[in-house]
Parts: sequence; C-alpha cells; structure tokens
Amino acid sequence: MVTNASGTEYEYGSCPCAGAYASRFIEVEMEVSGRNVVVSAIPQGECPQCSSQVYKLQVIERLETLMRPE
Repeated sequence: MVTNASGTEYEYGSCPCAGAYASRFIEVEMEVSGRNVVVSAIPQGECPQCSSQVYKLQVIERLETLMRPE
C-alpha cells in the first residue's frame, strides 16, 4: 500500500493473473491546451508478474479534469 502526500492510501488487490499489484507513484507527461505538462506522484498499481497497470477511478477522473482546456 502506498500513501500520497495528502495521506490518501491506495490498495490495488490482486491481478487476474494471480499476482498482487504493487503500489507505486509514476510521472506522466501529457498535452494540455497545446502545452506539455508533467504530472508527478500519480498513484499506480503494477503487477510484477504480467506488468498489468491499474489506476483508481478517482485518479483517472482527476487526470481527466486536468486535461480539459481552460
């Protein structure tokens, strides 16, 4: 389980391949309103057996909000 700076904990459970997702933070570069933006400390679960990657719904919703044009 990983905790971010605001104290939110992220648990991802088991992968369909029978592995267990490992929690980590990643950095993502994306284009927003024609500008490249780097977003860091994004929580992600990754399976060490099959490399499947998962995100919590609230994380995806927040990223989508950031990507909307101003």
